[in-house]
Amino acid sequence: MSEQPRRSSGAAFGFFAVILFGAGYFFSQQGSDATDHTPPPSTSRTPYTPPPKVVVPAVVDGWQSVAGGEGAYAYDVPARWTPKPGTVHGWEGEGQPKVVMSTSAFYGDGFCPADDDSRLGGAGVKPDTQTDPAVAAEQFATSVANRAYTWDGPPPQLRVGPPEAAEMSLGDGKTRPATIRLVDVTTSGGHPCLAKQAVVGVIAASSADTAKPGTVLLAVYADQTAPDFTTKDEVQRILRSYRAVPAAQRTTVPASPLPR
Repeated sequence: MSEQPRRSSGAAFGFFAVILFGAGYFFSQQGSDATDHTPPPSTSRTPYTPPPKVVVPAVVDGWQSVAGGEGAYAYDVPARWTPKPGTVHGWEGEGQPKVVMSTSAFYGDGFCPADDDSRLGGAGVKPDTQTDPAVAAEQFATSVANRAYTWDGPPPQLRVGPPEAAEMSLGDGKTRPATIRLVDVTTSGGHPCLAKQAVVGVIAASSADTAKPGTVLLAVYADQTAPDFTTKDEVQRILRSYRAVPAAQRTTVPASPLPR
């Protein structure tokens, strides 16, 4: 089961979103291999039951968690956002490298009457082979900014902020150093649904798996001009909530069978 690639969602290169059964797809905090939980083909009428859902508590008061890697890691988003941890999304096309994120969350879907695929914000997680968190954060933040905010017009103007020191929880009471990079985005021309101003933030830390050196990243992108937009302070809070989750804090909720 999947959504078809979308014509655009704030990007000239083509937004795509694929819904997968199981939040462990594509990335895990421990660096385990990806697992595709797409339901197998069947000729029977027996309902398919997706894998159980893993729920973890939010650490930001009044917010909700978005858990991935079978609950091994999570981040929090405001209550008005919609967690979609089983969705992999990003941008592709025009000969450009893909931008791909898993464990997604979105805000303001279809906010613009001129395009049902428009949205006010999104977030997602990815691993990277770059071993320097500061470099990885800047590279991914600028990639997301260019892709998310180029739409039938010239590339946006980007103002990359200085690296900000942060910490990422390992889930056992310990932390490791992390880096946050924020990019202020200004657009000119293009599609009428394109944000005039936006912010993209990324937090990056070295992978906890020493056998697979690299970084883990969480990206957040948000329109800064629409009513009830996600503020830069909220973007920071989303980024700083990214954490490993101890097994004792994970609750498994059985999923309901899907109709055939």
